[in-house]
Amino acid sequence: MRIKTFTAENTAAAMDMVRDSLGESAIIVSTHQEGDGPARIIAAVEPVEAANEDFAESFPDDWAEGWPEIATADPDLEERAAYLRQALLAHGVPARLGGRLADLAAAEATLSATAALTHAFDRQLGFAPLEPFTDAMQPLALIGPPGAGKTITAAKICARAHMAKQGVLPVTTDTKRAGGVEQLAAFTRILDLDLETAPDPDTLAGIVRSHRDEPGRMVIDTAGTNPYDDGDMDRLARILDAADAEAVLVLPAGGDATEAAEMACVYAAAGATRMIVTRMDIARRFGGIIAAADAARLPLADVSISHQVAEGLSPITPGVLARLILAGQHGPHLFTDADEDRT
Repeated sequence: MRIKTFTAENTAAAMDMVRDSLGESAIIVSTHQEGDGPARIIAAVEPVEAANEDFAESFPDDWAEGWPEIATADPDLEERAAYLRQALLAHGVPARLGGRLADLAAAEATLSATAALTHAFDRQLGFAPLEPFTDAMQPLALIGPPGAGKTITAAKICARAHMAKQGVLPVTTDTKRAGGVEQLAAFTRILDLDLETAPDPDTLAGIVRSHRDEPGRMVIDTAGTNPYDDGDMDRLARILDAADAEAVLVLPAGGDATEAAEMACVYAAAGATRMIVTRMDIARRFGGIIAAADAARLPLADVSISHQVAEGLSPITPGVLARLILAGQHGPHLFTDADEDRT
């Protein structure tokens, strides 16, 4: 599935851009506009191929949209569960977890397919978007494996806080990787923010102490760690202790579900409290992030759907996740409210 963001002076103009770029089959994942500011629409296109063609042919194209009508005739519970199980399997959700989610969703016989899966995600997974920054908040440390997108995520968080006139203090401990400091510094210079560097835990502790009485929240970009390397994880533990920080795991979408789940469990044991998902724009299957969130019991926070810092992060909700999973099964259908399926 391809996800794109469209920004225009108003919602109508942004919708025209969606249709021109993605066609009438585009699915509107979410819309956002603050006051008289520009409107932003996140849209998705490209259906998920069914993993079993014979199974897919056994359901009419409008089967999911017609679910509420079919439900009044007391449809077979196992048939509805099989449909949802297949959709989750196509995204790489592990069979056992997919079965559990499908059973939870199928039991909601009076709901549409999207609403039922929304209910299942709401029951099975956690969702905790990043809050607006205020003074005296605990430092926020982004942790995760190399290449997950921590630095660009830190830049996006800082940019969002800065544009919302919330105090933010960027810090990086990624001082050994070539270009690690320079990459984040390039973004903070544009925002006219001073970037602090902490090559070791003692320096980081001193930076935290020196800024303790200043307004805003500290955002710490940590170096990539190998979750299976004891030395790496020990160094990460010392960094988190030195800053007394809330650790947020940054994990890319599109990875193997088993690998993602194992990594997430290691980082949760190291102190991660929730998860930010990156590369949503280039991933077509989201089973890995579902498996990771479930296995590690890490609430899903925000997601990155563009490599552009200006595009920022978007909150992920049960309704948005359900739409992304069932987009292919629903055919051409537009949504304008991220959680309208929850009722």
